[in-house]
Amino acid sequence: MTMTTLIRWAITLIFSLAGALACAATPSVAQKGSPAWFVARAARPWLPRYNPKTDWNFTHASKRVQQTCLRSAALAIPRADLPSIAQAARLLSCNSEALYYGFTGKPNYVRARKCAYLERAAGNQFPVASSAILSMIYANGLGVKRNLPLATKFACEAGGAPAEMNGRIDHLKELAAMKGHTRLRFGFCDDITSGYMDGICAGIAATYRDAQREKEFEHITSSYTAAQRAAFSSLQRAAANYFDAHARNEVDLSGTARVAFWIEDIEHSWNMFLRDLRIFEAEKIPTAPPNATRQADARLAGIFQRVIAESFLRQRPLVRFPPPGIPVAGGTISRQGIRVDQRLWLAYREAWLHFAALRRPALPRGTVEAWITSQRIHNLRCLLSFRAQGARSCTRPTLMPSNL
Repeated sequence: MTMTTLIRWAITLIFSLAGALACAATPSVAQKGSPAWFVARAARPWLPRYNPKTDWNFTHASKRVQQTCLRSAALAIPRADLPSIAQAARLLSCNSEALYYGFTGKPNYVRARKCAYLERAAGNQFPVASSAILSMIYANGLGVKRNLPLATKFACEAGGAPAEMNGRIDHLKELAAMKGHTRLRFGFCDDITSGYMDGICAGIAATYRDAQREKEFEHITSSYTAAQRAAFSSLQRAAANYFDAHARNEVDLSGTARVAFWIEDIEHSWNMFLRDLRIFEAEKIPTAPPNATRQADARLAGIFQRVIAESFLRQRPLVRFPPPGIPVAGGTISRQGIRVDQRLWLAYREAWLHFAALRRPALPRGTVEAWITSQRIHNLRCLLSFRAQGARSCTRPTLMPSNL
């Protein structure tokens, strides 16, 4: 994923001289792209890449923020904070975002810093990497001495929408003005205003939660037999297909925040799946009468037909994701998309029934079937017009943590 980031190429002669001196102080670079080349570039105070006449985000930020960013460009990079050439050789394929947030383990802020410097030298190609990671590391004093001026420098480099830049630089200024031992955590996602960055930050949160949820699945299934594990893997695949389709076809993805909506809906579905698995393992599924399956299927068929008849639905599904443009009216939900979801949900229910029969053979099939069917009924009721009888007000889940 790419974005238009902040950096002006027109800097004063003293800035250029500072960069030249920084490069001169590093070992000679024999080959472009080598570890030594990256370390030399990482030592430069600023890496100019953008024409200020076309860098719309920067020119539409406040004059005060522009001046702050231009001043901060001259700040020297602490030599001790850079990776050595040997470390750079080991980190050339690193991911500072994963190291900083600790998606699959504990965060490693020292490696994240050194990795971010190498990414910065390569060109700040990711929305929350390189300079964005460095801004958080220095603002929070993680694995390095706290340095808010440097944090501001890197926040400027990372760029963003004008309102985001204004808010982020002001945020750092407020942190610098705080006295005493108050140490509020600064996150690059704290000041987002654009739908684009909403999607990026939702993706970071989802990646972290996916890793935590996978650990829980491994803990729960550790005592499963080989056959039960195979059935559970099939259930997970069916769930993934249905959850993804539900987010694409039964969530309105119009607007610039559509990627965030899509991610948040998938995350919500997986959270509910984990909740259901815990309920199932604890044998707390609500008991159902003998005819519960027939009653649930009848209710499902009725709700499905009412939803399909809704006048607000689009006649054709959009063929691409994310949907191109921002529909003026009608949103992105279509009858065809809902029918696709229904077929995938039926496969999901069958996978649940197969797994349940192997894991809890004494549990009546009808009890599980009615339980899973009631969840699909709930989702379909969310699609009814709010005035319709039986409609539910289903608010969109908010999954963004406060420390990103």
